[in-house]
Amino acid sequence: MKKNLFLSLILLPIAVCTQEINWLTLEQAEVEMKKSPDKALFIDFYTDWCGWCKKMDASTFKDAEVVAYINKNFIPVKFDAESKEEVKFRGKTYKFVRAKGGFKGVNSFAYFSLRGRLSYPAYAIMNNNGRLEKLLLGYMPKAKFFENLHAEN
Repeated sequence: MKKNLFLSLILLPIAVCTQEINWLTLEQAEVEMKKSPDKALFIDFYTDWCGWCKKMDASTFKDAEVVAYINKNFIPVKFDAESKEEVKFRGKTYKFVRAKGGFKGVNSFAYFSLRGRLSYPAYAIMNNNGRLEKLLLGYMPKAKFFENLHAEN
C-alpha cells in the first residue's frame, strides 16, 4: 500500500507535466466536428520562423490549466500558415499562394481564416459551421490568453 502511494506521488507530477494539447490537423478536426458538433475549433496559426509562436508553444500552451481548458472546450488545430500542402476544409480546397516582393506566401486557408491579418502567432475560434467567432493575435502569457479568450468581440 505504501509502495503504491509512493509511486503515485512520484508519477503524478510526471503525468501532469506531460499533458499536452491534443492538436489535430485540419482534416482530422473536420472528422471530430461531426462527433462533437457543440465544440468550436481553436486554430493555432503559426510559421516555422516565428519566435513568438515557439515561445507560446513552450510556455502558455504547456500550462496545465490552458491545456485542460483547450482540450475540454475546443477541437484544437495546429496549422502552418505557410504550408505548401493543399488542404480541404468544409468542401473547399485551399492552396499555397506565392506573394510578390519579400513576402514568402501563405496558404489560402490561413489568409481567409485570418481575414488577411497575417501576424503570427494568430488564433482563430470558429464555430461548427466554419464561421469565425473570434480572432486573437500575438504571444500571450496564460492570464492574458484567458482574458482575451473570454473577452467580448
